Amino acid sequence: MERASRIDLTLAPPAGLAAFALSFVVLALAGTAHPALRALVVFAGAFPLLWVALATTISYAAARALRAAGAELPAHTRALSTFRLGFTLANVGRLFPAIGVLTKARISAAGVALDVGPWAEIPMLGVGRATTTHWQVMAKQRGTLLVGPFRAAVELPGSAIRATALFDRVYAVNVLPAVYQLHPFVEALLAGRHVAGARFQMLPAAIEEYVGSREYRPGDSPKTIHRVLSLRAPDPNQFFVREFRDPSRDDLSVVLDTAPPLDGNEELHRYRFEKAIAFVSALCRAFAARRLTVRFVCQRGKHDLLSLRVRPLDADLDRLDRELAHVGLRGDRATVVRALLGEVRRHGAAVIFVSLRSREALEQQRLSMVTLTPDHVPVFTREVVGA
Repeated sequence: MERASRIDLTLAPPAGLAAFALSFVVLALAGTAHPALRALVVFAGAFPLLWVALATTISYAAARALRAAGAELPAHTRALSTFRLGFTLANVGRLFPAIGVLTKARISAAGVALDVGPWAEIPMLGVGRATTTHWQVMAKQRGTLLVGPFRAAVELPGSAIRATALFDRVYAVNVLPAVYQLHPFVEALLAGRHVAGARFQMLPAAIEEYVGSREYRPGDSPKTIHRVLSLRAPDPNQFFVREFRDPSRDDLSVVLDTAPPLDGNEELHRYRFEKAIAFVSALCRAFAARRLTVRFVCQRGKHDLLSLRVRPLDADLDRLDRELAHVGLRGDRATVVRALLGEVRRHGAAVIFVSLRSREALEQQRLSMVTLTPDHVPVFTREVVGA
């Protein structure tokens, strides 16, 4: 269990100060009181002082006896979603219980700190016992969310101080992009042969692997007809063909624009970029569900070009989200254009460019690709899943 790194002492609210003032007033009147009542007046004045001293001692001792037994939080979450944060405190003291314990966690993201509030209260933490407090935390933006340090304040009623135990350990939560649900017509981006089956050869080559079967379409070679499935079809005129794919070949490339526009509002550009990040994640998942292999390309920084091959596997999709969680507006226009040209000139795969600019550049209009501007993202997005 983690010991507190330090104990911060602050003056208590006016209740403790009022007890001091009342005691001094009563003791001042003891000299003028009747001799028979003088002992009672002295006791009435000394009792609040004794109680304040005892409450202060118990508060400080209880704070020193607190230990952090651990935190409950996920390793990763999604932007715009909530997760349950738990913090377990233990009282290792031998004499006094911890009464009225208040706990709080510091939440920070991208250098901005936000305290979780209000304080979570533990009415009483007995000697040798442990308890867990919980909060519901919403991750508003992707990246790394830092949870900690934690604070536990003890202030027994009447205490002159508030003793706050500080636990320095910090936990990291990886915040992945938000989940977008896309319309089914997003497949129209892959018009032509890519929608037909994502194959570039009429006959399977030696390196191609069998991936399944589908219904016959005009243009398919009769040599690929699946005889068993065709004979079992209820319609005698219905045929099925075997489908093959080259494992080294990508079906399409998705290029994300990470170069900040030079004109306009910076906050608007960041808002568009966050939407583009979530849209790219949903786009790759939608194509992977159709058993397509996606090559994702973006610039992460100067001389740092990310090229990720996303196959229809959960591991590849999870890796894509982990990479997208930390991609920022750190690209430059020249590098992005060169990467885009390289993808267009590759072996005939479809290319989708997710741009941050409202209009397609002149050099892009001459390329064989699909450009999606920020105005296109809401058209293909059906809903944003916030949980």
